[in-house]
Amino acid sequence: MNLNLKFDYDEKRRVGLISGTYFDQIRNIFSVENDAAKFARHYGRFIQKRKYMITPTGRFEPCLFFEIRKYLKENKIDVKLHQSESFKRVILPSYPDKTIPELSLPLRDYQHSVVNTCLGVGRGVTVLATAGGKTLTIATLVQSIYNMDKDFKGLIIVPDLMLVNQTFGDFMDYKVSFSYSKWTGNNKLDLGSNVIIANTGILQSSKTDISWIDHIDLLVVDEVHKLRKGNKINKVLKNIRTNNRFGFTGTMPESMEDQWNIVGKIGPVLYEKNSYQLRSEKYIANAEALILKLEYNSAPRHFLRRATDPGERYRKESEFLRSNEFRNNTISSLVGKFTNNGLILVDYIEHGEILEKHLKQNCKDKDIYFIRGDVEVEERDKIKKLIEKRTNIICVAISKIFSTGISINNLHYIVFAGGGKAKIKILQSIGRGLRKHKDKKKVVIVDIADQLYYGKKHMNKRLSIYKEENLNYGIKTINETQKS
Repeated sequence: MNLNLKFDYDEKRRVGLISGTYFDQIRNIFSVENDAAKFARHYGRFIQKRKYMITPTGRFEPCLFFEIRKYLKENKIDVKLHQSESFKRVILPSYPDKTIPELSLPLRDYQHSVVNTCLGVGRGVTVLATAGGKTLTIATLVQSIYNMDKDFKGLIIVPDLMLVNQTFGDFMDYKVSFSYSKWTGNNKLDLGSNVIIANTGILQSSKTDISWIDHIDLLVVDEVHKLRKGNKINKVLKNIRTNNRFGFTGTMPESMEDQWNIVGKIGPVLYEKNSYQLRSEKYIANAEALILKLEYNSAPRHFLRRATDPGERYRKESEFLRSNEFRNNTISSLVGKFTNNGLILVDYIEHGEILEKHLKQNCKDKDIYFIRGDVEVEERDKIKKLIEKRTNIICVAISKIFSTGISINNLHYIVFAGGGKAKIKILQSIGRGLRKHKDKKKVVIVDIADQLYYGKKHMNKRLSIYKEENLNYGIKTINETQKS
C-alpha cells in the first residue's frame, strides 16, 4: 500500500486540510495525553483521553506541516507528501528581496543569518537565548520589509506594558526609518504608523476594537513561548489574515502541545542559538551558579507526613519558607556581601515585603527597591535606569514581572528566592544578567535550595537545567544552627 498525505488550505476558515492513507496514524502521533481526563472520570464525567492537534475532519494549523515532515524524515517513514499551490503559498510566503539594511547598531553574524532566513521563508520562529539581541534582530527584519514596501502595516505583540516601552525605546535608539507607535491602555491607537507595538492585554480586552488586525501585512510575536495552547491570545491571532508571521523567544516551552501550537500558528523553527553558544562566542557575559542548600531544624512535622492533598502540602511548605527567619536572614547576609547590583526574584508579594524589610534593616549601604504589580511602569523604568547608572542597588521583584524580556546590563547578581522548577522562567531569569557591561566579568546566580520535600524536587530540576545549559555551579550547605 502506498502511504500518502495530502495538504490543502481552507481559505474561509484559515486552516490547513490534511487527508490521505496515513491520516489516522499521523493524527494520533500529533496528540498528547489529556491529564484532565483522569480527574473527569473520577467525578463521573467523560473527557477525551487525548488532545489532538488535527481534528477528525483533518483541520489543523498549516505550519504544523513542517513538524509532520520532520517526524517522518527522522523516523524514516516513507510517506508521499502532496501539497496544493494554495497551501504552499500559506506556509512559504517568502519575500522577493533579501537585502538587509544596517541600523545604528551593526548586526552580529548570527543576527544577519536570522534576518536572511526569515526573509527567505517568510514566516517562522527564532529561538535566540536571552541577551542575544532579539529586539535589534526584529528591528532589522522590519526595516528590511519596510524598504520593500513603504506602506506596509505591521503589529508587534509583546507580553506587557514594560516591554512595550522598552521595544519602543530600542527602536528609537536603533534609528529605524519606519514609523512606529505604542498602543496600550495609556496610549491611543495610531493606525497611521507602519508598526504598532501592543501588549497582549489591550488586544485581549473585550472593550477593544481589533477589527483592523485582519488587514495587517506583518505580525511579530515577541516572547512567543507565551503562545500556549488555550491562551486567549490564540483567538486574536485567528483574526489575523497575513501569512507573514514571525515569533521570537529565548526558550520554547517544554510541552509538545504548546510547541506544536506555536509552530502551527507562526511557522517552523528557523534558527536556534542557546545561551552556552552565546557565552562561548563571548557575545554575552559569563555566568555561574552558587547553590545554597538550606537545612532546616525547625521544619513543621506535617512536612514529614504523607499528605492526602499535595496542593495543601506545597502551600504549607511555601508559607513556612516565606516567613522563615533563618532563610530571610541568610539572604540578607548574602546580599550584604554583594559588591554590585543585584536582583532578587520572589513569587509572592508577602515574601517580597518581608525581604524588603529585612534588607533595609541589614544592608544600610545599599538602596533597596521592591517592584510588584501595582508599581507603575514609569516607576519601574526609573528604577531600571538607576540600576544602569549606579552601584549597590538591590531590586526585589516579583518573578512574573522581571523574569521575561526586561533588559538590564549593569546587573551582577541574581537570587532565586522563590524556588520553582519551570525551565522557561529559570532560563529567562538568568538572562536578566547576561548582557555585557564594562564593569561586569560575569553574573552570579544564587540559588536558594530549601532541603524540604518540594524544595529538593525543584532543586534537582534546576540542577538538570544548569547541566543542560553547561552552566558551572558550586554547592554550599548551610544548617539552621550555623551562622550564614
